[in-house]
Amino acid sequence: MERTRLRLSVVAAAGLVLAWSSAALAFEEPPVTTADAVLGAQAKGRNYRVEPEVRGDGLMHIFVLRTAFGSFEIAGDDFMRMRIRELAALRSLQAMSETDVFAKSLGQAAAAPLRYGADLLTDPAATVRKSASGIANMFDRVGANLSNGKASRDNVVTSVLGVDSARRALAVQLGVDPYTDFAPLASKLNDIASAAAFGGLSMKGLMMAIPGGAGVVVSSASTADTVGATLAEKTSAQIAGTVLAQLKGLNVSQAVAQRLIQNRAYTPADLLVISRSLARLRAGNSGLLVAKASGAATREEAVFQRRRVELLAGSAKSLGVGAFVDVGGLPLNRLKDGRLLALFPLDEVAWTERVAGIVTRAAEAAKSETAPPVLAITGTLTPLAQQEISKLGWTVTRIR
Repeated sequence: MERTRLRLSVVAAAGLVLAWSSAALAFEEPPVTTADAVLGAQAKGRNYRVEPEVRGDGLMHIFVLRTAFGSFEIAGDDFMRMRIRELAALRSLQAMSETDVFAKSLGQAAAAPLRYGADLLTDPAATVRKSASGIANMFDRVGANLSNGKASRDNVVTSVLGVDSARRALAVQLGVDPYTDFAPLASKLNDIASAAAFGGLSMKGLMMAIPGGAGVVVSSASTADTVGATLAEKTSAQIAGTVLAQLKGLNVSQAVAQRLIQNRAYTPADLLVISRSLARLRAGNSGLLVAKASGAATREEAVFQRRRVELLAGSAKSLGVGAFVDVGGLPLNRLKDGRLLALFPLDEVAWTERVAGIVTRAAEAAKSETAPPVLAITGTLTPLAQQEISKLGWTVTRIR
């Protein structure tokens, strides 16, 4: 009897080992690709280079960016391309600052900060009146600052002196976010804008100061092309007010909307893109998406959420995107034909243990679906990921 029990125990243990080995073999390491394969000619530029080896985490590509300002680890193709646009803009600003036109403006600006500084100390109200005279949206701006002070990203003094306005206009002309979190670009934008505001150099003069003229303007895939005029004309507090109004029109609660606009992982440009994309999408229960997005803990996550909303709006007609639904804590969508849609800007999906856990939980939450749910991504899947996701009942499609 004891020998029989022993044999059964050994067999059971062997079975567990085999089961564990089988499960372990079912996962894979994320593929390693190259910067050239992902970015093409943009893998290196005059003021940066991307390390040739690009690893992944099972969902996103992880890049190492080398610049004269330091090295940075960037997660996601979209985020990487955004940084490349910013580096191109930074190169243009550097060239601008070396021209004779700019040097003359800088010389004229030398005494201006002292003059304005004295005015602000002795009669700040008069300074405000003098600087704001003739501005059509003055009262709108004041009201916005009172209502949305916590969401404001502008500085009171630089706003009065016209620096913030010059910075916004300059950034939009260069196709980058005026509120960029990329410190080298933010610093250069402020330097140029300050010299322009104090030296009386117009935006036209600024752009003419760039060697090659307006032809060097950087193209943007989303932000500058769709919201540029608003970013140039409105303060961050005004933009916050616009975003709140749009979200209110989509029946997003005031508390949830406030959490989003006060989250500093997002720039005002991000918030404007998100609210406009949701307004374009017109999907029910948009508050589910906004509530999830408002919890973004990093800049990378914020860019990911913004890009996701843009893609949903862009795919609304072709895919038939409908209302948001809560599936296991994820705000997914119901298609017009009744199927469930999970749309995400993912670079390369590999069947890692983490990815398997995410997809399995989603599949479990969607087990009551009568038609195969749809997973739509912008990138690619490994053969194993495609196979395993299909086994769980999902149809996979690629979007652009």
